[in-house]
Amino acid sequence: MRGKRKKRKADDLHQDVASVDDSDTSTDTAETDKYTIYKSENYCRQYPEDGGNFEYIVIYESSETRPIGDRDLMSLGASLKRGNKGIKRFKRINKYKIGAIFERPGLANSALYNTKTLKDLHLKASIPALLTETTGVIRNVPTYMSNKNIYNGLSSSRDVVSVRRLMRRGRDEDGKSCLLPTQTVALTFACPTLPDSVDIDSWYFEVSLYIPPVSQCLRCLRYGHIGKFCKNSQKCTICGEEHLYRDCPKDPKEAICVHCSGNHIAISSDCPIKKKKIEENRTKYQKVAYADLFNEKSFPTLNKSKPTDNIKNLLQCDDFVNLLISSIIKIISLNKSDETPVTSAGIKSILLDTFSTNKNRNKLKTT
Repeated sequence: MRGKRKKRKADDLHQDVASVDDSDTSTDTAETDKYTIYKSENYCRQYPEDGGNFEYIVIYESSETRPIGDRDLMSLGASLKRGNKGIKRFKRINKYKIGAIFERPGLANSALYNTKTLKDLHLKASIPALLTETTGVIRNVPTYMSNKNIYNGLSSSRDVVSVRRLMRRGRDEDGKSCLLPTQTVALTFACPTLPDSVDIDSWYFEVSLYIPPVSQCLRCLRYGHIGKFCKNSQKCTICGEEHLYRDCPKDPKEAICVHCSGNHIAISSDCPIKKKKIEENRTKYQKVAYADLFNEKSFPTLNKSKPTDNIKNLLQCDDFVNLLISSIIKIISLNKSDETPVTSAGIKSILLDTFSTNKNRNKLKTT
């Protein structure tokens, strides 16, 4: 079974969907398992037979404690080519993984089930999710529905392989910190493109691309990893020194960000460095259709005018001048304050915030 098909029988569709009526809530799953990620049974990640990718890569890892990078990779590659058809070349990914690139999708899929070769060479094989799956989100899904209920009620033009409700940190009735469910649900599809919408029990839900949050370590405050795997020294989010924020003698209002030197804690969403990381993250996960690569809007128009001419044209636009003046006034106000040091990063952030809001963008478009 490769996921969830588009059509379902009416009996199956309603079998596990929780009723809004309180008298039927006993049909729902137990509260402890209600928001556990629900995955399609017997699903195995594979390349579609009709292709669509330029390369069909299979990731190999060692099934032993010894990393694959410590082995003789030249000999290992020769053994893999003898045991599998269609391998064009290999590439080292890191100490723990290598990739084998196959000529056709069917040959890459067959390598996953070549148990004899995998067992003899002490390897595990998998296909990267980025090339075969994509995740979208739907919103306004009632929180009383479990992930299994949602899966069983789904109707989609793409195979759905997992359902996960997004959670947020909050407090329960006793004031204890806990994870609370939101009305946003992430759906993973067994294809590299998202459908425009899905139905849950005949209700329409628009699907948008899921952008995972930026990883920031709460131990060393760096980006790209989380504290669970961090071996760096502890840093304070308020002052950046090597101690816990609870032990910091400074008031949070006097915080100095270790990334931009701004007047905020290092994990603040107001940090211009974090905003840049979020935008980079969005660009990384935003997928562009092949046809869009040849869309004329994707290419900058040739402009023979000089940069000074462009600046003169901008200064003749009243809306642009007014926005620039408001930014300068805001910068001067910050400079007069002893609590907020003005830096080049802070100035750039103020300018970007002023010109990037929807209202101001629309003003400039109409002029």
